[in-house]
Amino acid sequence: MTVYERQNNILNFLKKQHFSTIKELSKIAWASESSIRRDIKTLENKGYLKQFYGGVILSGYENSVVPVALRNNHNNSIKDELAKQAAMRIFDGATIFMDGSSTVRRIIKYINGFHRIKIITNNQLIFNETISPEIQVYCTGGRFVPENNIFVGSSAENFLKGINADLMFFSSQAISETGEISDASEYETSLRQIMLSKAKKKIFLCDSSKIGLKYTFIVCNKDEIDEIICDKKLPWE
Repeated sequence: MTVYERQNNILNFLKKQHFSTIKELSKIAWASESSIRRDIKTLENKGYLKQFYGGVILSGYENSVVPVALRNNHNNSIKDELAKQAAMRIFDGATIFMDGSSTVRRIIKYINGFHRIKIITNNQLIFNETISPEIQVYCTGGRFVPENNIFVGSSAENFLKGINADLMFFSSQAISETGEISDASEYETSLRQIMLSKAKKKIFLCDSSKIGLKYTFIVCNKDEIDEIICDKKLPWE
């Protein structure tokens, strides 16, 4: 296969699913990962695609919802540290909202020592990773989105409207320099807004790669939440 054919295969594949990892592209193009990285650099310089969240995204889809498979491996150590700090805000007997973000899901690793915890979430992966008998997990239900392992839609929203929570942990794709939190997903934004309205304390987890960005749907403003946990100073601090 020539370089041109390989690069054409990469673009055709991305036209179908918009996002991919280096490993996945290596398999579909029958080439080494180092060759794929060179192809990606060439195609990126030509404006066809962008490297994004540790993977590749077709140009024009930067404001789309990124599949969890790409987000999970992006800024791993930073996300783990944010989750660890978030877990320090939890207390015995707490009822907690957790959204569908890959950062918030990591909190599960740090809360097995707590007692009588209730977690309400639309994130299927949280069910797979919760092992303590002291933690009860409730699913919002709703329409399942397999590429992100989350539940969304009116059924999920109606379930949340019937619950009061002590804490809410959430993340999103962007926070602007003035503190506007936004996301590319209309459904996840709507779900987060209901969680915000039903939680006593709202805590936003944000790695610094999201600072200065804006997406289509506004979740809330920094003034509407109680705390932001970030790995760097925020612009207004």
